[in-house]
This record gives sequence, structure tokens and C-alpha cells, in this order.
Amino acid sequence: MKNRFLLIKCITMGALSFPTPFFIFFFLSDFDLAHISYGNRFLLISTLLLSGALIGVAFYYKDSAMAALRDWYPSE
Repeated sequence: MKNRFLLIKCITMGALSFPTPFFIFFFLSDFDLAHISYGNRFLLISTLLLSGALIGVAFYYKDSAMAALRDWYPSE
């Protein structure tokens, strides 16, 4: 792994930005989270956060603009 700081930044930004449209959809469609058990609620939120983190990892490795940033950011 060449640059851990940039990878962690991409994972965090992906995890925090990807689930937001789904939460907005749930809010606008009057999706009632009160009737969902805490285990299923935790599973839903963790699935959305992990899928966003995977998008962040894919962005780190596949985006051509990240190659220049990987060399610029400190790697330690």
C-alpha cells in the first residue's frame, strides 16, 4: 500500500457519502424505522456504510486522478 492516509480518506468519504441518498429516500418515502428491530437497523446501516467504503476503495485504486495524489500526499 503506497499511501495509507489517502486510502483511509477515500474509504471514509465513500462510507459517509454513499449511504446519504438512501437515507434521504427512506425519509421522503416515509419509511418507518420504528417498526424495525435494532438488529435489522444495525444490519441496514452497517451494510450501507460498508458498501460506501468499498466504493471508496475502488475509487482509490481505479481513478486516474488519484495517481498524482498518491505521489503528493505523505505516505507515513
